[in-house]
Formats: sequence, C-alpha cells, structure tokens
Amino acid sequence: MVFSTEANYKESFATAVTHLITQDMPVQWRIKAVDDLIETYLKQVGEIPDSDQLERLTNYILKDSKNQPDKVSNTEYPVFSDWQQKHRCRREVPLEHLGKMAVAVKRTGIRFKHREKRRRIA
Repeated sequence: MVFSTEANYKESFATAVTHLITQDMPVQWRIKAVDDLIETYLKQVGEIPDSDQLERLTNYILKDSKNQPDKVSNTEYPVFSDWQQKHRCRREVPLEHLGKMAVAVKRTGIRFKHREKRRRIA
C-alpha cells in the first residue's frame, strides 16, 4: 500500500485499515499485519496515524481476547491490581457482623465506615 502526501493519505490509510479488519487471522498474524501497516505509514508519510484508526487496529488485535468480568470465581488464584484489592476489601463484610444484622440489610448490602476497629484486650 502506498501512502503519498500528495494524495489523501489519511483516507487511503482508513481504507487499508478497513480492509485489514475484515480479514480473519490468528492473533500473532494480526499483530504482525498491524505493525507492518503502521510502520509503512510512518516511513511514507512521516507522522503518526490518526487516533481513530489506531483504536480500530487495537480493537482488531483484541477482538478474540477473553474478557473475564468474574475472574475470581473462574480462576483458582486470581491476581488483583491495587485498586481491585482495595475495592474488594471495602465491599467485604466479616461473617461475625452478618449474624447480628436484619435480613433486609443482608440483601441490600452493608456499609461499615470503620471495619478495621479492633477490640482492646485488657
């Protein structure tokens, strides 16, 4: 594919992206094809492609990736980011507190402001 600065190179790149996206290939080949297309564009035009086209290419590479919204129940030892770990700790309630709560509260959820309070041992 030729992207010349005399012609409408952005439009021709968008056409090349559309053509590439319609092809079905394994992930490794997709990564290589996207990398080659971007490298060719950079060499011929001398600037970074449009962000919309880069987003389309990224989505094309990731189209088969498994999105795991419930990785905790599907994975034996899930790995959490720092944010996920903090969020999970905020949402969890110790079982000893649930026994004293009303049934309606158990269903709707509980918010404790000070979960880390510990009893003093005299």
